[in-house]
Amino acid sequence: QEQLRSLKTRVSSFCLLCQSCLSDVDAGVREQAFVVLSDLLLVFGPQLLRDGREALAPLVLLPDAGLQSQLAAFLMDHVFHHACSHEELSATGMSPPRVPGVSPGMPVPPLSPPVAAENSESHIEELHQRRVLLAGFCKLIIYNVLELSAASDVFKHYAKFHSDYGDIIKETLNCTRQIDRQEWARTLLLSLQQLMTELLLQQGPEIRAAEAFLEIRDLARRFSLLFSLHQLRNRPALLSMHREGIRFAFQEPPGPGPGLPPLNLPFLEVLSEFSPRLLRPDKA
Repeated sequence: QEQLRSLKTRVSSFCLLCQSCLSDVDAGVREQAFVVLSDLLLVFGPQLLRDGREALAPLVLLPDAGLQSQLAAFLMDHVFHHACSHEELSATGMSPPRVPGVSPGMPVPPLSPPVAAENSESHIEELHQRRVLLAGFCKLIIYNVLELSAASDVFKHYAKFHSDYGDIIKETLNCTRQIDRQEWARTLLLSLQQLMTELLLQQGPEIRAAEAFLEIRDLARRFSLLFSLHQLRNRPALLSMHREGIRFAFQEPPGPGPGLPPLNLPFLEVLSEFSPRLLRPDKA
């Protein structure tokens, strides 16, 4: 027991050191700290007690709320906010980077083969590193180190970043569904609610025609496909999702001014993407 306590103290100290490195000025140090921290929490997580190893209970290390928030924020800054392509820049109204010697509006000459190959290789390496970071976070959810609700920070990017991380996120969706189907469905709903709230804060109540709102509906449509099979097993989760979604849609707007329509009312359109998955008696 004394050895276990000593090891736990050293592991906790190392964990705090890694946590402090998450805010280091060097991006490489931050990313390495995240990888080490993810592995550390995984090794000393709840699965440590499996296969009759209950005696190792003093070694179990669970992240506190502050560390969980830091991990989620890191994911947003380093995985889901990488540099946009020229097409994405054009879609957002931003200009692509200036090229020396080329006036604005003139066609940009193609990169020479060595430069193009170098850029392509660099892009692949960066993408691989981001995938490693995301996979480390997802494993913490799958192995119950983080609460299932933490997956909302990943699931809400499923459609937007499908080409880069679609396989990782889909595998996480499938694995977490096996953990707790009810909580899994609640996490899907939370992902959509978070996106809806962010959109209302950015654009105000008139959002139905916004492209971002259509993207939320598309994400809901993708989520609904995950309920295609096992209708009876999915029934309680779907009913709970509809109840909570309707409650969210009819939330009273904050502040004075009674009689105003609920701001979240357009969420009913998002929720309608799941309605075809309901059994006929439940649609009444």
